[in-house]
Amino acid sequence: MLDALKACWICVVFLLIYFGIPSRLFPRRPNTAIVVRIVGNWTRMVLLVTVAVFLLACIKALTTITIIIFVLAALAAAWLRKHEWRIGNVTQAVQASALRFMRRAEGWSFGMYLMPRLRRRGISITLPRMFRFDQWLDVFESQGVLAAVFLVVVLMSSLLFLQSPWYQLRFDQAEQYSALLRGRELVLNLRAIGLPFVFPAIATTTSLISATDLMQVIRYLFPLIELFLVLTAGLTIRACTRSGVAAIATMYCLGAAAFPPTRTVIPVAESLFQKLMGLFDYTPALTRPSGEFQLGLIFALLALVFLVDWQRNPQWDSLVNVGCCLALVGIVSQFLLIVLIVALAAVLMLRPMAGLMVFVLVCYGLAALAALSGGPLVPNEVYSLLPVAGAIGVGCVIGWVREALSVAVGKHAEGVVFLGFLFLAIVWLRPHGFVPQYLEYEVTARQTQAIINEFPRQKWVVIAPVEQLPETFGFGGYEDLAGFIAEYQDRISNPDFRFPNAPDHMFVYVEKRPFQMFAKEPASVSFGTLTDETFRNYRSPAGRASLETAALQFCEEYKRSHSGASILFENDDLRIYHIQPQPKPVISQQ
Repeated sequence: MLDALKACWICVVFLLIYFGIPSRLFPRRPNTAIVVRIVGNWTRMVLLVTVAVFLLACIKALTTITIIIFVLAALAAAWLRKHEWRIGNVTQAVQASALRFMRRAEGWSFGMYLMPRLRRRGISITLPRMFRFDQWLDVFESQGVLAAVFLVVVLMSSLLFLQSPWYQLRFDQAEQYSALLRGRELVLNLRAIGLPFVFPAIATTTSLISATDLMQVIRYLFPLIELFLVLTAGLTIRACTRSGVAAIATMYCLGAAAFPPTRTVIPVAESLFQKLMGLFDYTPALTRPSGEFQLGLIFALLALVFLVDWQRNPQWDSLVNVGCCLALVGIVSQFLLIVLIVALAAVLMLRPMAGLMVFVLVCYGLAALAALSGGPLVPNEVYSLLPVAGAIGVGCVIGWVREALSVAVGKHAEGVVFLGFLFLAIVWLRPHGFVPQYLEYEVTARQTQAIINEFPRQKWVVIAPVEQLPETFGFGGYEDLAGFIAEYQDRISNPDFRFPNAPDHMFVYVEKRPFQMFAKEPASVSFGTLTDETFRNYRSPAGRASLETAALQFCEEYKRSHSGASILFENDDLRIYHIQPQPKPVISQQ
């Protein structure tokens, strides 16, 4: 229950910052669809927050107070602009708002007395548009089936994305740890320049304003960004093809991890054909981009949406939004920026749907080049594009089929295509759960949070695998388990040995059953990966097992020969040793 309330609070704060405030901050643009206006405001707000976080981090002034001042200043500027920058008008507006508030308060206080009087006077009380049921009924009466299917796809995607974060405190993607560490650095004003930046800036701002730990924010913000990517892919297809069925199909293929279908056994590619077919093994269920790269994909797709909107309704605001998207994509990935520029050029020179197909072909073409070359000719980021490119390709094909059928069956083409895709989804494109990539036990993350909450800051150190570095950064010390064992294992048997510069508390994490990221050793790895210390000590099943065995012997030997060592926590998977180093005995000289 507490986790549910915390997740709701984080989502509410995020939506208020990046969707509520922009509606007040940026002027409304006439003749623009409401969805395009909302995503345009969101794009501008993300760029504004990213620049503000960068500047505040550079001058080491990134705190909750400065962020709140920044938000209030933006709202004040929007209010002054609304009142033509005249203080007198603002004063009158404040007085009018105060009078309206007092009248509403009186109405709520004496509602039983005022309601009959208002009815006799013929005064009607209207609800906001979003709470008027007749507005929603009109939507469902016009395209009720598509609206219902849209809601089902969104709900299905949300449940699949939240399946792991809802029950697990630990992260299910390796990139989330780097985002957490980057966010901790921003909060502590330690390093302003570095990647990733956009996703940590968004998470840091949400954490500071919501007064919630950054780890909890990233835990729930990551699936929310994934859901935004699904919605953005559907919006892109809808804007380019004007087909609701194609948009829903794209969202289903990406949000339900339905296309390409996940294979249970992936063979090792040997021939040229197997390498090319292996590109379809990068499915949404197995290949999940980092939060930073997902934001880059979102803004790349939104740039296409804004460009199509500009072609149909030429306005400078659309071009400004395209520029904001280009800036954000450039911050995230220069490689993705090049792909986006090619897609934008294709949309300008060709039809929007043809431009999308160029985007799909470029993504798969570059991935094929990377798979065949086997070298650093193309960045590995190209493989993260394939799930999105595959879903967009499905949407484009359905859009073309709808256009072809519209000549034969007329207005019923949308329904025929919908029934065909529904049959295809039931028979072949079934939903798949997303495969998590855990790097630690769940109990490890829970116990780390318990140590953070129970022991005073900067009075302890955790000796554990590398995943504990971002989790403890800013709260206490951290030391690599492999380096710690290698440095002191030859001296702990001496009863007079003392750890140099030791804090008040030392916690050594020993896995009784070494955590295995892979079920077995990988069949082949590159030389650079093989010589990497993190892979050798913590990712390789054999290397991690050897390290944990040495750590267990180390702690037991220290416990036998020294006092002040105890077991803080133990279960079937993990044992945490609590060492309280004793000071060196003082030898008196007589």
